[in-house]
Amino acid sequence: MTTQTPASLLDRAEARWTEIGTSQPDLAPAIALQRLLVTRTIHAVDRLYGADPPVVSLEPEQAADKLRAGTPALRGEPVALPVAMLRPLVLRACDDLAAGGAGDVARRVRGCLDEGRIDMGSLLIASFDRNQNAIRIKAVHEGIAPDVLWLAAELAVGPAAYVAQQTLFAPAGAGTHLAITDALAQWPHGYCPACGSWPAFGEDPDRSRQLRCSFCGVGWRLRDPGCTYCGGAPSHLTALTPEPDAAPRAELCSGCGAYLKWLDLPEPTPFELLPVEDLASTPLDVLAVQKGFGRPSLPDLGGPERHPCHVEDPAQ
Repeated sequence: MTTQTPASLLDRAEARWTEIGTSQPDLAPAIALQRLLVTRTIHAVDRLYGADPPVVSLEPEQAADKLRAGTPALRGEPVALPVAMLRPLVLRACDDLAAGGAGDVARRVRGCLDEGRIDMGSLLIASFDRNQNAIRIKAVHEGIAPDVLWLAAELAVGPAAYVAQQTLFAPAGAGTHLAITDALAQWPHGYCPACGSWPAFGEDPDRSRQLRCSFCGVGWRLRDPGCTYCGGAPSHLTALTPEPDAAPRAELCSGCGAYLKWLDLPEPTPFELLPVEDLASTPLDVLAVQKGFGRPSLPDLGGPERHPCHVEDPAQ
């Protein structure tokens, strides 16, 4: 559970946005959009910890067995999401994206959702499941932008995924189950052990390197020094820095063409503020892209498809 209040998180975010705006004034529009999205995330997490927590019925031993088999613990699990609470977050995300530059593309996505052409409960579960293909297929079928629909759902469901993984991996008032602790320590993959997403970036607080999930915020350590994405040997990696001897850097993999940012932060970033640090390190993204490297799509971990509107919502 987060140890900071919504007010303290907002104060911290505002201070960071001021720093970013001063050093990178061209990011002012991005900061304005992010201020809306992050503020909503902060309040959503607070509410989810209160009256509307997501419910995943997964015993610790079962979760440990999945981790030992290389399967993210939450992947494919029936989940009861507070759809009534999350639905407005999806719609407001569409509005924010429309005002932030997506324009009519985002407005068409919102219109499709308002008309009920996509079942909201099934959409949210598909996002929680990281089932990007199912959402893409439905979006194409409805003639709306898949990437905008995916992002709007992800922005709403991310807080629920964070609370779900915290409930499983770091339950309040109790220590993490030993089997889960051991399985997490042995997790060898670059994708998240909770949901299966790639990391947003790596952190190096107190020289303790860890990856941070871009969706649910889990932190985990890589056991091998090679590429996070393809597992390529360390010899395939080169470091890219915006300035000589700068601590923040991007690791570029010549094997798969992907890059990962490593940020020199004094402590682990709260889940709600991960996008803020991601935005602050935009110069690394620009340099990596200029070199021809990119961020990979979600890993294909297999499993059954669950298409929005085509299956019963387990939350019902």
